[in-house]
Amino acid sequence: MDATRSLPAEERPSGERGLPLPASDELERLGALALLLCGELAEAEDAAAEAVERVLRHQLSSQIEDVGPYLRRTLVNVVARRGRRRSLERRVLQHLWSREATRSVDDAASDRSDLRRALDALPLEQRAVVVLRYFDDRTESDVAEILGVPIGTVKSRNARALAALRRLLAGGENDG
Repeated sequence: MDATRSLPAEERPSGERGLPLPASDELERLGALALLLCGELAEAEDAAAEAVERVLRHQLSSQIEDVGPYLRRTLVNVVARRGRRRSLERRVLQHLWSREATRSVDDAASDRSDLRRALDALPLEQRAVVVLRYFDDRTESDVAEILGVPIGTVKSRNARALAALRRLLAGGENDG
């Protein structure tokens, strides 16, 4: 057992800015958990490193009393988010491949520029919600925290923005 594990958090070795680092056996367990969750070593290492980085960054703004459980929960969240992203990427690629035979590169570029113009036509408040929510893959509560507004405001802005985007991309006009 690592001798630093038995020390109180304030006496453990610390990284930059005096943050208490998890004990080495804690990090080993995290790596094993990551491998079981991910199935591939490289992906597990990346997920574990991202979880540690997020926890250390979070410690800058608040004190985490027991880093172990917080670190494991963060790892699970990181793996889940990566899984959602891979699933979305897979669906998008399948959709693109199914349309690829009938579409040209010019059509795809035109679609992207149409989407860009439609986003630009949205009010900034609505555009920010859509960009954070769908392009930055944030939850509604994350977006609310980032923008400093209630979650209900995020939901209503999102609904209005999506309705406006549908109108704009279908060839209608934006009513604001």
